[in-house]
Amino acid sequence: MRKSKYIKISVVILLVTLFFKSTLYYPVRSYILMLPYSYKHKHESIIDKKSIVFYIPDGLSTSKKDWYPFMMFHNADKGFSQYSKRNLSLTILYNFGHFELKEGASSYYNPNSPYYSSFYGGYTVYDHENPNNAYGFFDNNKININELTQIPKYDQTKLVLPSLGCPESKIAFNSTIDCIEYNVNYLGTEGWTKIDSTIKTTSPIHKFSKNYLGYIQYGKPIEKYFYGESFPIITLKGRIYVKYIVRHKMTFILYVLASDKKTVDECDKNILSKSIIK
Repeated sequence: MRKSKYIKISVVILLVTLFFKSTLYYPVRSYILMLPYSYKHKHESIIDKKSIVFYIPDGLSTSKKDWYPFMMFHNADKGFSQYSKRNLSLTILYNFGHFELKEGASSYYNPNSPYYSSFYGGYTVYDHENPNNAYGFFDNNKININELTQIPKYDQTKLVLPSLGCPESKIAFNSTIDCIEYNVNYLGTEGWTKIDSTIKTTSPIHKFSKNYLGYIQYGKPIEKYFYGESFPIITLKGRIYVKYIVRHKMTFILYVLASDKKTVDECDKNILSKSIIK
């Protein structure tokens, strides 16, 4: 009996050891840890406090193996207020490329994937000093590009890249507007503004040196995609839809950032356009 018990314990230990050394460990760790993290940040967000439903479909909403299985929330009220030098609440909803199980890492790291360095999701901004102020717009309802650009720039340069250990000297984010369309009908309502842009920013490719917090989400960087330069500059395509919703006194933004326009269009059509705000 005792021998049988020891054999069972040994088998369990062996299986656990193999699991922790396998590529399956990284996506499982990401799912288990990011779910409660996201729930906590959603609960602390301005949209939760105002009982606003801001639903964006996740990676499980399509039949294609494309994005991470669930949307995540990050409450950036304090950080964005310090960054913008204004008393603002910023809630970030985000998703990134699916895990490639063979590699044990997100396709976010893979330069051969359409989801390389890609995100989609949403932002909400609430101005505590002047709730009637439409963040991202001038008084004539025209887009204030400088204000709007602050949000993805903050997201990329203060949250995403530092979490991967990117040196401050290598962090870059520069956006050029390709097209602006006003009074777009989106999510079944009028008054959205659609902006397409080209972004030059720092890529996530780098050589592993030690563990960083970002690896909990994306897994470790994929060694075979490292060609001698960590965090090189790349060109991406971006799209946002933005609208100040008077009844909520908040600016709502839906966004996708991807390696090419085709991926942007697909994400817009299959995911973003099926979002709900109520």
